[in-house]
Amino acid sequence: MADPATPAQSQAPALASGRWSLHPLAEFHWRCWGDDWVLFDNGSGQTLQLDALLTAALTELEQAPASLAELQQRLPRLLERPLPDEVWPGLAQGLGFLAEQGLLRHSPA
Repeated sequence: MADPATPAQSQAPALASGRWSLHPLAEFHWRCWGDDWVLFDNGSGQTLQLDALLTAALTELEQAPASLAELQQRLPRLLERPLPDEVWPGLAQGLGFLAEQGLLRHSPA
């Protein structure tokens, strides 16, 4: 499975602004094994292994589009723990990777 943190590293500052949403044809199916989540997208046929933070972000985006700032407010409550500032650049990179795969859309602010 692909590493969601690598491809979008150079785009991270641009990806921190704007809004994230699911691709209109995305149809996610989830499975959890321990601390790892596996996502299958019926529309693309892709299967990806995700960490808890990226999984939580996608479940929020399944409800409604959001900016990274909105996700920064919601995810600590959803995961029921404080999250250090160091996790947010990695989340932006992971979301960027999913956009490159065609599962998410990113629109500028």
